[in-house]
Amino acid sequence: MKKETAIAIKTLAALSTVYIASNFYRSSISVIAPDVMDEIGLTHEQLGVVGGIFFIGFAVFQIPVGIFLDRYGPRKTICCLMLMTVVSSFGFAVATSFSELTVSRFFIGVGCSPVMMGSLVIISRWLSTERFALYASLIVGMGGLGNIISTTPTALLASVAGWRVIFWVSGGLTALALVIAFLSLKDAPEGHAFHSRKIENMRDSLGSIGRIISDREFQYVFAINLVIYGTIMTIAALWGANFLRDIYGLDVTDRGNVLFAMMLAMICSSLVYGYLDSIFASRKRLIMCAATTTILILGILAALPVIEVWQISALLILLCFVGNYGVVIMAHGRSIFPEELLGRGIATLNTAVFLGVFLLQGMGGLIIGHFHDETGAAPLIAYKVLFLSIAAVLILAVLIYSRSRDSKSPKIPVPPSTAPKL
Repeated sequence: MKKETAIAIKTLAALSTVYIASNFYRSSISVIAPDVMDEIGLTHEQLGVVGGIFFIGFAVFQIPVGIFLDRYGPRKTICCLMLMTVVSSFGFAVATSFSELTVSRFFIGVGCSPVMMGSLVIISRWLSTERFALYASLIVGMGGLGNIISTTPTALLASVAGWRVIFWVSGGLTALALVIAFLSLKDAPEGHAFHSRKIENMRDSLGSIGRIISDREFQYVFAINLVIYGTIMTIAALWGANFLRDIYGLDVTDRGNVLFAMMLAMICSSLVYGYLDSIFASRKRLIMCAATTTILILGILAALPVIEVWQISALLILLCFVGNYGVVIMAHGRSIFPEELLGRGIATLNTAVFLGVFLLQGMGGLIIGHFHDETGAAPLIAYKVLFLSIAAVLILAVLIYSRSRDSKSPKIPVPPSTAPKL
């Protein structure tokens, strides 16, 4: 147990440095979105594209990432692709048009695409299977510092130096994180099957993707994974800032403070759900309860008139806490795939996460853009329709997921008798 704890600390610390950067880029546009709109002259629809295109880049590269993870290993895959993020962050900092912002953010997403899945492959090989969801939740929780940095700290830096400086600084820090990860991580323990793997040709690799996609259980889990992260990121990472400005009149610092609390709630919930997975016998029941409660909160947000700032902030924070149950879904998905398809399986499943964010954020742009007035502000009815639309999509996903087989999680994790050495 002590050996596993030491390995876990070293591994999770190295992975989290990179995951912090990835999470920052996901959410970095939220608090500064109104400023970017004003300076570049973006419409609401264009902002929806700029916000969501990161997730398209992330999603379309998940299948190649899965092949790279199984073929070359997670360390090389993560570090090489994240170099693209560094360069594209600098590109975003100097962008002067909608097209330049869109291209830069797309390749930022491509560069970040292997981070989470590579992390899951590494902990799956180095640490005990019984604690997979717990370790995944720790990575998500620590990586959530990137979401925290994208709120109040980003708002304060933007108010002093402008939003462009943020992306110069983040690009440099990301490069430093890559150096730490490359020197600290190893793909698998000595004697692991990864080291004696047979390198498939590209035809066989692509054929295995077809086997994964055609699996019925994969399709059911894919459906819920398509909307869970998009539900909260559509609000927390993009339209929440506009909502707080248009309806409650909050300035950039006050918006940042609310978004800070929302991101903090997401970090805490990842840790809580990781723990709940270790004590619940039914992952499916846990996921269904979390999804149903999320739908209820969205319905309340849609039904309420303008209320006190602290009250609406509390509801948004609660939404982020309850709705961030993705680590349990990934643990369910992890149980579907054998070792030889692990990288490709979870990466293909992860395509749903970021495709869903793009689609829901884009849907938000269409809805808000339909209602906005001549000043660019949107009325309360626009956000009510947004909340209801997200809830409707989530209901459909839950109905599909309800047909899946349960994924059992032991109530009392059993520690392994031995642990690999780094």
